[in-house]
Amino acid sequence: MFTSKIKARIGKIPYSLKIALLIALAAKLAVFYIGYATAYSIALANGSSTEPLQLLMNMFARWDSPHYMFIAENGYVNQGDPANFIVFFPLYPLLVRLITFDFAYVNLSGLIISNVSSLVAVVYLFKLGKLDHGDSVAKKAVLYLSVFPTAYFLSAVFTESLFLALVIASLYYARKANWSFAGVLGLLAALSRLAGLLLLPVLLVEYLHQKGWKIRNVEPKLLWTSLPLLGFLVYLVINFQVTGDFFAFLEIERVHWYQTLDPLGGWLNAIGWARGGSFPDSFTIGYSQVIFAIFGFLMCFAAFLSCFRFRLRPCYFVFMLFSWLLSVSTGFWISVPRYVLAMFPIFIVLALLSSKKAVTTAITAVSLAGLCFFTWLFVTGAWTF
Repeated sequence: MFTSKIKARIGKIPYSLKIALLIALAAKLAVFYIGYATAYSIALANGSSTEPLQLLMNMFARWDSPHYMFIAENGYVNQGDPANFIVFFPLYPLLVRLITFDFAYVNLSGLIISNVSSLVAVVYLFKLGKLDHGDSVAKKAVLYLSVFPTAYFLSAVFTESLFLALVIASLYYARKANWSFAGVLGLLAALSRLAGLLLLPVLLVEYLHQKGWKIRNVEPKLLWTSLPLLGFLVYLVINFQVTGDFFAFLEIERVHWYQTLDPLGGWLNAIGWARGGSFPDSFTIGYSQVIFAIFGFLMCFAAFLSCFRFRLRPCYFVFMLFSWLLSVSTGFWISVPRYVLAMFPIFIVLALLSSKKAVTTAITAVSLAGLCFFTWLFVTGAWTF
């Protein structure tokens, strides 16, 4: 009975969406294969445990991942090095905690949340792309997201998948004029990443666009678009409860993570690493930061033009522009390629611009090669965004 119900539900999924999901799953399988093979080889060479579950849990739990898992297990604290973890937003570790019954397997919970969220993001990206541009563009958008060079974060113990799922779903329901649902999802997005606050102007732009930019058409439903601000305010209250300072995270970002408002300094610092650093840092902290910053800017420009040529929604351009500005705003660029991944309208724009099969093939091949290389770097322990 239960199996037949599942088959019936799967049968109701549109064929084109099934193809999109298969594309995403194939890319995810490739990422896990490269990750596991790399982790196994390293463990074998070091004489450490090659127990499959341990390798699976740990291979994608690096850099910021242990900080999120600490919060999931212990909450926010205000002493020692973990006091610095207040800069990490609460929704992801909260969800991890809710599904964790044994904290020896907390990384597995993180993997589950991330990978389920990534599939939700794929579904809504497909639905959003199809809404305006049809099946072909929607499937290509999913393809480009799935093979993007930093798409391994969609399978890792990081917040990217959850954030993308919430943001894309929020904009989908905004497009359907379901403002209450769009607002609540925006609130949750603001509890997962600082960039979730960007939905405040983005949802407002979409609302006004639907109203023909006429103030007399505005209704009380407009207030739902302000919910992302409420999500951010909840995070500020958490800061106050833990540290006694609503904006403690800003000082910790400045002192501990060297993140200050200095985009020119970030550019020059990345150039310095590219010229003077040794591999892989020269590549990951240097060249890649510069390349993805330029790519993000060019895609913002392409999105602006697409608003006229392909009737791209203005809210997509606004989200891309603000996301790009946020990603390059600091004096130490260390995560620009990861932040560019979250600029999801990029993949719709690329799909619109790649009507020819040869262009699609070229973009896919280059992106997939980058994805394989960066996945390998990440699992080896190199800094990769």
